[in-house]
Order: sequence, then structure tokens, then C-alpha cells
Amino acid sequence: MSTLSLWNVTLAVAAGYLIGSFPTGVLVSRLLGGPDPRRTGSGHTGGTNIRRLFGWPAAIFTGAVDILKGLAAVWLVSQVVSSPWALPLTGIAAVAGHCWSAFASYRGGMGVATAAGLAGWYFPLAIPITGAFYFLLQRLLRHQARAMMIAAALIPLVLLTLRVDLPRLTLGVGISLLLILRFASDFYRVYD
Repeated sequence: MSTLSLWNVTLAVAAGYLIGSFPTGVLVSRLLGGPDPRRTGSGHTGGTNIRRLFGWPAAIFTGAVDILKGLAAVWLVSQVVSSPWALPLTGIAAVAGHCWSAFASYRGGMGVATAAGLAGWYFPLAIPITGAFYFLLQRLLRHQARAMMIAAALIPLVLLTLRVDLPRLTLGVGISLLLILRFASDFYRVYD
């Protein structure tokens, strides 16, 4: 089956978004009895802010769960929907859920860990290439959000060069647009 019914589209987007919305950083903070990451540090719930608040072990755990969210969503939907187009719909929705979690007052992380988990599984060669661009841009610009926005914009070009199939390219384009949009909110932020 290569086409998607309205039911399958709804299922893919809803499942991806809800699984991606799992508020890992907020729950880790509560379990550790610390401040809400949405109100402290950068205000984001991802691993970087959790590291600032609680240290590396909590950050690694948060990041690992956030990486797995997108993969879990895509795997679960693939058990029900056989179309390859379920991949981009579910994956993009999972990244959006991580960024704007329904379970955390539509606040969340920056989407990098969830996007990286999907990329690592579906187009792994893109990670070192895009990562190299990011680190080079970071050194040149000395600003995380601006470097990430440009590196994210390069994802579709990298995937075209790698000649991935159209559903994976669509996933990459969606991830690219979401990361650009998410990091635009920090365009003028001065990081500590």
C-alpha cells in the first residue's frame, strides 16, 4: 500500500505528535526535585538545559529518551500503516511534539535530539556531514542558534546529495523547517 487514507494520516500525525510530546525534561526535573526547566536556564526542556540544572547523568538520560521518542513513534505507526509516507508524517509530528509539547503547556526542547534519532536511523550519513557544518558555523558565528539554523537549512541539500528516497527526503525537509523555526526563537539569545 503506497497511499494513505485520511484515517492513516490522522493516526500518523496524532501518534507522532503525542509520543513526541512526552515531556522528558520536565519529568526528570520533578523526579530530581529541582526547578521546572521551562522557568529556569534557557527555558527549554531538552538535554542541554537539564545539564545546566542537574548535570551530565540527567542530561544523558533526557537526551536518550528524547532520541528514542521519534523512533518509537515511527515504529509504532509502521506496525499499523504500511505506506512509506507514514515515516515523514509521523517523524515530523514527533519532532513538533518535542518542540511544542501538549503535556508541558506547549513548551519543549529544541527538537535536535528527536530529529537526530530519526536521522540516525533513516539517513545516518547526514549526521556527520550536517554536524561538521554545524561545528564549523558555530566557530565562525559563535552563536549556537544561528549556526543551527544554517546547518538545518543544509539538511535537504545533504539528503539530495546522498540520493535518499522521496519519503526520507520529505522527512529531512520537515525536520529542517522545524529546526529553523524552533531556533529562530533564540536568534538574539546570548548563551552562557
